[in-house]
Amino acid sequence: MLEHLRGRTGALVALISCVAVSLAYSFLWGPVVRHQAVWVVPGDIWSTFRNAHFVGWGDIGTIYDPHYGLLTFPGVVVTLAPVAMVTGHFGLTESIGMFMVHRPSAWLLLGPATLLLGGSCLFAFDALAEQLGVDRVARWLLLGAESAVVFVVVGMWGHPEDMAAVGLATYALLMGRRGHWRSAGWLWGAAIAFQPLVLVLVPVAVASCPVGRRLLTAVRATLPTLVLMALPLATNWEMTTGALLHQGNRTDLDHPTPWIVFSAHLGPHVVSAGPGRILALLAAIGLGVVAWRLRPSLWGLVWLGGLALVLRCFFEPVMVPFYLGPPFAVLLLASAAAPGHRRLILATAAMVGATVLTPHRLAEWPYWLGMVAFLAIGLACGWPGRRAFLGLEGTREDADAVL
Repeated sequence: MLEHLRGRTGALVALISCVAVSLAYSFLWGPVVRHQAVWVVPGDIWSTFRNAHFVGWGDIGTIYDPHYGLLTFPGVVVTLAPVAMVTGHFGLTESIGMFMVHRPSAWLLLGPATLLLGGSCLFAFDALAEQLGVDRVARWLLLGAESAVVFVVVGMWGHPEDMAAVGLATYALLMGRRGHWRSAGWLWGAAIAFQPLVLVLVPVAVASCPVGRRLLTAVRATLPTLVLMALPLATNWEMTTGALLHQGNRTDLDHPTPWIVFSAHLGPHVVSAGPGRILALLAAIGLGVVAWRLRPSLWGLVWLGGLALVLRCFFEPVMVPFYLGPPFAVLLLASAAAPGHRRLILATAAMVGATVLTPHRLAEWPYWLGMVAFLAIGLACGWPGRRAFLGLEGTREDADAVL
């Protein structure tokens, strides 16, 4: 993987620019635009950071307490634990629950740390774009669009684990295509430990894994998560499994979709997102079978991965706007592989449209149909053509036939 980090000047510039713009938005939007002495800090990051404190104190067994809202694997809280120990040592302020601090001093360290963590995916996206044969201009355009995705998911919503996981999964895909299945297995393990949403990418990506390496690859892909989950499962089995399997989501804070009628109610304004995500995983396994039988090109695999992530959003009973970040990140990659820049620009416009639409409180069907329409545009822009699913790279005519 180290070879992919060399020569990534564009990704480094994009990362620095993304961090600078995100921090400028955080520190200046309140005073300059709202005329209030307040920093704009993503609220979701504080529950994650609270759990990072617990890990730093050696209390990883209680991180799935429902009061702290952790619904993912603990890779991100383990990574942020050193930052939590530093801010705690110096007595820096942070927001907890309803006790909001207008200018939390812990954000001075936490903000750059989360942006660097989430923005690291830009190196992976640039490496995959280069492998796909994307020209230099298109790679710069792609990095600009991907930086916008990072800004929304990390800078505005406070979820670096989503983008870090997709970045690690991207490197895992590259390593697998090059036959480095040992590295691919460990990279999949790291990606899953950050965010289990990348599980929908695994069936597509490992479809080409040689028979003799499948077991060891599976062990490497699961071992990091098993190690991190051992204490929470051993000390608080019911609480931990309940948080991970039910995946509770609030209908009063987030956006219900038509699938909510099939979801179990866990409490007032709380439904289970687990069944919808299981459906998405089953669909992803079906896509993995397709990949195994057809042996698509790398472009075809990227598009199938984007489709798998789209299906996760498709089946969500309650949507949160940052859920759209991972699928659009992959679909932008697929669109960049098309000849010219037209489809990448159109996919970027679809991403912007979805970003504008999804925070609005609309009725279930208009909200869901609008979201699906923007995702469908992204899928159409990334379509590699029929020949990509015959083990070939496809032609300009095949790729453009859908538009």
